[in-house]
Amino acid sequence: MVSPSEKLRCTQYICNRLEDSGLYIITGKDAEHVLVREKPEVREQLRTIDVVITNALPTADDFVLRRRSNQHQGIYTCPILYKDGKTAFVRMVERNPSWRTEKSLKKYSPQQINQMLHLRKIEKVTAEFLRGSRMRYYQPTTDLLPESIREFDLQDVKLDYSHIGPNHPSYDFVENSTSIDYKLPVELTTMTGAVQCGFAGDDPSLRAKLMPV
Repeated sequence: MVSPSEKLRCTQYICNRLEDSGLYIITGKDAEHVLVREKPEVREQLRTIDVVITNALPTADDFVLRRRSNQHQGIYTCPILYKDGKTAFVRMVERNPSWRTEKSLKKYSPQQINQMLHLRKIEKVTAEFLRGSRMRYYQPTTDLLPESIREFDLQDVKLDYSHIGPNHPSYDFVENSTSIDYKLPVELTTMTGAVQCGFAGDDPSLRAKLMPV
C-alpha cells in the first residue's frame, strides 16, 4: 500500500506542476487531493478545480460522493490515479499468471499479454466519470522511470473463444466478447513539466483533465 508520505509527495508534485503553469492559486492540499483556483487573468468566470487522487480515497464510492459534492458546489473534478501496481495499474499476469497461456487471448502477443491490466473498481469508476478510455496516473520515481504524470489509452481486450468447438462442454456458455476487467494500456504522454487543467466545453458533470501547457 502507498504510505501517507508517498501520497503527500504525489500531491506536492501535482501542486508544483500546476504552479509551474502560472495559471493557478493553490487553495488546499492533503494526501488525497489538490484544490486550485484559476488566477484572475485566466478568464472572467474563474473556475475552481479539485484534482483528486482517486485511489487515495478510502473507497470507490467515496470518489463518487466527492465528485457529486464538487458538482453541486460548482467545482470541477480532475481525477488522477497513483500508479502503485496494487490499487491501480495492476498487471493481469501478476494477479493470475495462468493468463499468459490463456487461449482466448490468442490474438495478442506475449508482450501485450504481459502489459495487460486487471482494472480495480476505482479505475472503472474513474473511467466511467471521464466517459473515455484515456486515464492519467501519477508515476513515482523508480529505477527505470522518472517522477511524472503519464497518460494512457486503456484499450479494450477482445476475448476470442473460437478454439472452443460445438463438442466442448463450455460451448454454450462462452462467446467472443470484450473484457470488462482487462485493458491494454498504450502510453500517450509523459508530463514532467508544467501542466494545466483542460475542460470539455459545456459539461454539466464539471470534468477536468491534466494536460501539458
